[in-house]
Order: sequence, then structure tokens, then C-alpha cells
Amino acid sequence: MRTLRVWLPFLLGLVTAIVLWGCSESGPRKGPPIRRDIAWGDRQVDWALVYYQSWFRDRNAHYLKLARDSMAGAIKTYFEIQVRIGHSYPDFYDVDFKRRQSCRYLSQIDRDASKYRVDLEDSARTGCLR
Repeated sequence: MRTLRVWLPFLLGLVTAIVLWGCSESGPRKGPPIRRDIAWGDRQVDWALVYYQSWFRDRNAHYLKLARDSMAGAIKTYFEIQVRIGHSYPDFYDVDFKRRQSCRYLSQIDRDASKYRVDLEDSARTGCLR
């Protein structure tokens, strides 16, 4: 009985520490950090612009398809970031600007595809208003 009195506070403290440590790992924001997601979206935009310039130079339809896929992926990434962070996050309006600018680039890609009769399988504009 005496050893129980000695070890009980220690065990309770240990269990409490383990529970608090476990709770601190899970929070409202699960998943990758916001800045890393923004950097990923920026990389997708950069690749889309490289593909678009390659298409503009060579008129190879494959480049235009790659440009559209990369730009649509960037828009989707930015849109998901905005949904996840809400208006209170400091970078919300920067991400919004990047998303809207990417939508304008996507519109340009779609216009060029139509003008030069390039068949793009996917014409979804998820994350763009129009």
C-alpha cells in the first residue's frame, strides 16, 4: 500500500504528460503548412508558364495541354488554401490574387486552344468564378 502512494502521483503525472503531448500534436490545421502549399502552387504556375512559352514557340499541342493541366492544378491548390485558411489569415488576399491571376492565364490558354484548334480534354475551371 505504501509503494502505491509513492508511485501513484508519478504514474498520474506520466499519463497526464502523455495525454497532453498527444493532444498538442493534433489541432485544427492538419496537413502540410500553408506556406509550403503556397510554394507548391507557385511552382505549378511557373511550370505552366514554361509549358505555355514552349507551346508558343513550337506550336506542339502537348505543351498546351501540360500548361493547362499545371495551371488548373495551381488554381485548385490556391482555392483549397483559401478554403482552409479563411479571411483571417494574413496571406489570404495574396493567395486570392495569385488564384485570380492564374484564372486569367487559364482563360488565355483556353482562348489559344480554341483559336489554334487544340483539343483539350479537361475544360473544368474549378476555383475560378467564371
